Amino acid sequence: MTQPPTAAAATNLAEGVACLSEGIYSFPQAAAIVGRRSLATREQLRRWLAVIIAPTGGPHSIETVSFLDLVSLETVRRLRDQGTSLQKVRKVLEALHNAEPEVARPLAHRSFFTDGVSVWADVVDSTEELVGRNRRQLAFREAVRTFADEIRFVNDAAAAWDISPWVGIDPVVCFGAPTVRGTRIPVKTILANLADATEREVADWYELSVSQVRGVAEFAN
Repeated sequence: MTQPPTAAAATNLAEGVACLSEGIYSFPQAAAIVGRRSLATREQLRRWLAVIIAPTGGPHSIETVSFLDLVSLETVRRLRDQGTSLQKVRKVLEALHNAEPEVARPLAHRSFFTDGVSVWADVVDSTEELVGRNRRQLAFREAVRTFADEIRFVNDAAAAWDISPWVGIDPVVCFGAPTVRGTRIPVKTILANLADATEREVADWYELSVSQVRGVAEFAN
């Protein structure tokens, strides 16, 4: 599981909490991140985001995606990949909002990652076969547990995302763009240099290991 941030890192994250709900990603940028391992499109992300904001009575026309929205969309994507219908996601969101109406984005909140399985079980159609329900519940639990290990929380809200062993996303670093973990070096900078240089050369230029450079390249692919 992701280790708690150091005191200095926690302070830096806390200072950025106000930015978590601000739109900093375009839909193409969000789709490139959330859809990196699936066929998620901008149109799908718009539909999913409409479901995410519906319980809060948020705006119907959204042109940018906040960090909390990005984490929420990734949660939906992983649940969809596990076979959870969008209708069930909607029911889970409604139940979470009723339980904690003060939480604007429950799919990016610590309580979802600790209590989400029981909430999901409560809203599953009672007519669904027990075997199918148990199988889906196990898949849901695994999807939630795996994602929780990647998220760093501040005041119970997602504040940073270790999206891979080599890449991180922090809304207060490089305007939320993916960076080499533990640095402020944008992933796109590494990729641009790899077009004309070797992994070793790029690693030397940015004082990284070859493994870091290679990991960034593999993440992008």
